[in-house]
Amino acid sequence: MKSLFSSQSRLRFPQSSLWFSLMFIIALALPLLLPTGLVQAYSGYPTFDIVSVKPDESVTIKVINLPPNQTFTVRMGKIGTRAIGGIEVGQFTSGSGGTQTLTFNIPAALKGLHQISIRMDSKPGGYFAYNWFYNTATATATPGPTATPGPTPTPKPTSSGYTGIPTFTILSVVADEKITIRTHNFPANQSFTVRMGKYGTKGIGGIVVGNSDSGKGGVLEFTYAIPAELKGQSRIAIRMDSPAGFYAFNWFWNNTYP
Repeated sequence: MKSLFSSQSRLRFPQSSLWFSLMFIIALALPLLLPTGLVQAYSGYPTFDIVSVKPDESVTIKVINLPPNQTFTVRMGKIGTRAIGGIEVGQFTSGSGGTQTLTFNIPAALKGLHQISIRMDSKPGGYFAYNWFYNTATATATPGPTATPGPTPTPKPTSSGYTGIPTFTILSVVADEKITIRTHNFPANQSFTVRMGKYGTKGIGGIVVGNSDSGKGGVLEFTYAIPAELKGQSRIAIRMDSPAGFYAFNWFWNNTYP
């Protein structure tokens, strides 16, 4: 039987049309092939504050700058452990990211302890942050790190009319140039000497980068230049000490943020 089409009358498609069709199909398929993590922009790192504590019962935290679409496992442990390998107390999903306020029960094995570490780790992204709190009704503390910096507030001397502990958080960093911090619950009328040092030193014996007066105390913001000796370091410790014995320390990634 002869073909209904001669060799010269067979249907042909212009190459330009075929190329356009192929590109159209690829464009439709790309959203299905690319990981969602490549589509959503995220910068910085998650941290969290201690909002309140019910002794031996629960702790409420406020998580800041959560990455989207992560499942965090929360653990508690003894002070100094950063809750690594600690007791699991809950999980939560970050959803679209941002800020969440959450409450977790203090496990029976940690009841009666004066200080408790708390930590969160995420999957699939591997983000983490940790902090600690006093297991008392007046406990306060500040954001812990993350693949991230985390402050480690410290005990303070007794002072009339002052309770709690002075702490500070990292507000912003200009790599190899400067850092801005925000204090929390600072005692009034204190002159703090500020030092920076290599990560892991807690800033003890570090390079003096400034002196700051606390004035009326409470919440204050200060900016300090990163000394030449520490430029190029990936992480830097920062510390504040007053003659009365108040002190607080933290550390930060030497990357521009936010």
